[in-house]
Amino acid sequence: MNFESEVNSYEDICKILNINPDLKPDVSAYDEEDQKAAVSLFRLWNANKAAWNGEMIDFNNNDQAKYEILYDLGDEVDPDSGFMYFTYRFVSNSTHVGARLLWPSITIAKHMTKVMQKDFVNVMKIPENNKNESSKLRVISFKSEINSYEDICKILNIEPDLTPDISAYVEEHREAAISMFRLWKANKVAWNGETIDFNNYNPNVYQNKYEVMCNLSDEAGGGSGFVYFSCSNAGGYSAVGARFLWPSTTTAKHMTKVMREDFINVMKIPKTN
Repeated sequence: MNFESEVNSYEDICKILNINPDLKPDVSAYDEEDQKAAVSLFRLWNANKAAWNGEMIDFNNNDQAKYEILYDLGDEVDPDSGFMYFTYRFVSNSTHVGARLLWPSITIAKHMTKVMQKDFVNVMKIPENNKNESSKLRVISFKSEINSYEDICKILNIEPDLTPDISAYVEEHREAAISMFRLWKANKVAWNGETIDFNNYNPNVYQNKYEVMCNLSDEAGGGSGFVYFSCSNAGGYSAVGARFLWPSTTTAKHMTKVMREDFINVMKIPKTN
């Protein structure tokens, strides 16, 4: 398949996958500011599936070409979208974004940034009208208070059993969809109403925001296939976007322990599929 010539719209992706372009998940369980992002992530996962064309992403194979993309999310790059392709990172066994947002070539990655720009923007950024300090919950001692997803739900005053409808997803994405929902909730608690600002370049009031890199090889974590590797300070650039950034390295590392299974579900695709 010549991906660039055949894929110039989401409808082209759906044609390859033999699915209805109008198919989308029920997002009523999500907060309003996350609903478009959930639909767009569904679409991007489908695009990713088409791009890999049946090839299994192998975090044990350092020779396999797989790339994650770093985007400039500052308003100045594009006044309309605040989004632009910046550069790429070659991935071997460790990644910030996980399997479902890795691409098999730089050419395909850059092409998908253009074809599905609006979906990337929806996933990477939180709508301006939902960014305000009034959503601050209370003073939280994150590491001592948050030791389970139930603790997160208690702070947000939601039921831990609340999950999104996953019937629209293919089998290998269903657990990932639930886990992403849970991680977005955790992220909301971690930021506690603070606006994630990709335009903050002032060294005196610089906002720290960190991407987590995890090793996903089979040997990682003593053979468990997952372990925290490092953090990168995002600044105005990010591979994961606002909902997967953390306000400190301590919080980021803590969350990979507290919500380990959710990170695994989001970052890895089951080998049986």
